[in-house]
Amino acid sequence: MKILLVEDDLHSAEILSQLLAESHYTIDSALNAKTAWQHIETYAYDLVILDIILPDSDGIELCAKLRSSGYTTPVLLLTAKDSTSDRVMGLEAGADDYMVKPYEFEELIARIRALLRRYSDRDRLTQELMWEQLRLDLRVNTVSYKQKPLHLTQKEYGLLELFLRHPQQAFSRSALIDHVWSAGEAPSEEAVTTHIKGLRQKLKAAGLPIDPIETLYGLGYRLKPAPVSPADLPVVDSPVTNSLPEDTPSPLERARVLEVIAIMSKKLIAALPASIALFRRIAVALNEGNLDPDLRYEGYMEAHRLIGSMGSLGFPTGSDTARQIEQVLQRDFSLGQTDTMLLMHLIADLEASTSDLPKLTEPFLPISQPEAHKLELPLLLIVDDDVDFIQNIQIEAETWGMRVQMASDLSTARQMIANESPGVVLLDIVFPDATDNGLTLLSEITQREPKISTVVMSASSRLSDRVMAARRGSCAFIEKPTSTEEVLNVISQVLSQQSSDRFKVMVVDDDPNILNILKHLLQQWDIEVTSLQNPQQFWQVLELTAPDLLLLDLSMPEYSGIDLCQAVRTSSLWHDLPIVFLSAHSDRETVRQLFVAGADDYLSKPIVEADLYTHILSRLKRSRMSRQVADFDGLTGVYTHRRGIQGLTQLLRLATRNQQTLCLAILDLDLFKQVNDRYGHSIGDMVLKQFGNLLRQNFRSEDVTMRWGGEEFVVGLYGADRQQSVERLNILLETWRELKFVATGGESFSSTFSGGVVKYPDDGTSVEMLYRNMDAVLYRAKATGRNRIVATDSPS
Repeated sequence: MKILLVEDDLHSAEILSQLLAESHYTIDSALNAKTAWQHIETYAYDLVILDIILPDSDGIELCAKLRSSGYTTPVLLLTAKDSTSDRVMGLEAGADDYMVKPYEFEELIARIRALLRRYSDRDRLTQELMWEQLRLDLRVNTVSYKQKPLHLTQKEYGLLELFLRHPQQAFSRSALIDHVWSAGEAPSEEAVTTHIKGLRQKLKAAGLPIDPIETLYGLGYRLKPAPVSPADLPVVDSPVTNSLPEDTPSPLERARVLEVIAIMSKKLIAALPASIALFRRIAVALNEGNLDPDLRYEGYMEAHRLIGSMGSLGFPTGSDTARQIEQVLQRDFSLGQTDTMLLMHLIADLEASTSDLPKLTEPFLPISQPEAHKLELPLLLIVDDDVDFIQNIQIEAETWGMRVQMASDLSTARQMIANESPGVVLLDIVFPDATDNGLTLLSEITQREPKISTVVMSASSRLSDRVMAARRGSCAFIEKPTSTEEVLNVISQVLSQQSSDRFKVMVVDDDPNILNILKHLLQQWDIEVTSLQNPQQFWQVLELTAPDLLLLDLSMPEYSGIDLCQAVRTSSLWHDLPIVFLSAHSDRETVRQLFVAGADDYLSKPIVEADLYTHILSRLKRSRMSRQVADFDGLTGVYTHRRGIQGLTQLLRLATRNQQTLCLAILDLDLFKQVNDRYGHSIGDMVLKQFGNLLRQNFRSEDVTMRWGGEEFVVGLYGADRQQSVERLNILLETWRELKFVATGGESFSSTFSGGVVKYPDDGTSVEMLYRNMDAVLYRAKATGRNRIVATDSPS
């Protein structure tokens, strides 16, 4: 079952996520109401756990908003406010239950289980799910067959539970990903197949007489009808009550909870000096009479978080002290000298509430910002006599990351092509007053060196015109009339293909002569070649080089090409990599085996140069074009959320394997909602497009840039430490500050962004954990005035 945890206290969120994950729940985390709403709009959840006080909203308001929109999923409120009125407000807003901070984790988990059981099947409250003698106990999240326990992974448990809960429903692989995997994971559909296979093997090993999971080809999977009716079996089913004794944890569970709490307590103690330093800055500012409201609010939120985490992790005195600090820093009344003295005493009490605090380094401060560099935009030359059309494109082009020049006749176009060397030519092929037409110029451009990409436009819809343009070298054809956005979108894709790195091909063959021949042939077409003679090193070389295409020999010692192909197809990162086989056997059975294994194409030995060129180059171009559409955000040109998660996961693996430093940064455009509200969403889109262009131009190919959602972006900086990352992002920030945008009415404005930097593995070992910490650091940047980059502190 899938749970959304909305909690800005990182310590409490981490321990609760870990304990729930160990009980086979799938957990998504959000630090604020905005992210929570985005998750709820995107994913289906079985329960929402919601803290009442969040950085950007009131949890009760969010709960009421959910209920007013028709959202019926149960909501459990977490609150540090124990007054009757607060509890009544929460329940009236639509919450199904509440817990007061600090809470016992065991009781909280018991309440979660009770809520999930209560709402999982409203017509038949059940404590167990059964198929034949296979039993899934929802009270303790265990699986057994004939009373013998089965040890399943979290994903296997989630798949089995989903099938048992919905025995008549067929689930596609993408639907299974949405139900069983968390938002921070991006598995391939082949990974789902692998987990289904693992679950089937464990059920078979446990003694099940038949496979309970049915494969529906073209549809997905569903549960087969049980060979024995559940009515014929002993059922231990009783109505569920709200009492908690049923959910009392076993001694083993209790020991695990205490173990996790002990680990998190150490983390809390290590982080406490930073909180105390924040409170002291507030006290100093208050004493000097210049306490900034943002700083006061940051302290208020920090105190609120400590109430829950300190109390739940075994520091009740510290929790009480944090509650008093929260009350002092409440925003609805002014503070005086008496409050300063009280705050200083409370800070001393908080520091004394734990012992043996480590001496950590001072909080990280942004470094000075080097001088920014200017953007150089690619040139689009428009050859057309429609002046109004050209002017509309000129107005929009800069927001798409390009500059425009125009030529209203063919002779002027020839001169400008010779002098300016444009990146792309947009060419209308019909000029009524000219002695020749645009097709003649198209042929001339195609024959030029270096190559210039040409996009053809025409008011004609005849197939003959499209064929003629393609024969003469056009890379795209646009039929008039068309919109400015469609034209610029096509041009942007052409430019993106130009800016892409050289094609990279990895060749695996145990014959060194074949490797040399292939390397020579491919390099003459400007393809970067990686040759591998020993298949045992295959996976390391694959991850290191990240090729665009694999060229595999069929017959090799130890691991055949089919073995390697199947391994690639089951990888979440590489499953869609084009694979072409080399084989001396072209009989029907061999070819069938290749395609069953996952081959895209095959070539017969001996190698014919013309065949190699046709098969490899055409497949590389089509693959890159399809990836351009699927992997890149249409508005900003950076990676989509899912593709970005895959890229970041790959960076984590590479950093571990190669012992390289790696930092992740979250970048959020400041006050972007005000841009949309004041100037309109079209201007907001213009800002986002330009920010995407800036990211693409300022980061290396080995880095990962992605749009996490809305105006939030994430960058993976491979080989960079915290200081280097902050330096690079400050350069980016300075460049962004200097850009001027013009709204529809002629008003000009500029934009800034805030950033949070974390380091792998110091601040997390998974993308989801790193994002959670990035978001917390970003909040610090926002709370201290925005328009800045903040990093986590280096460990002492």
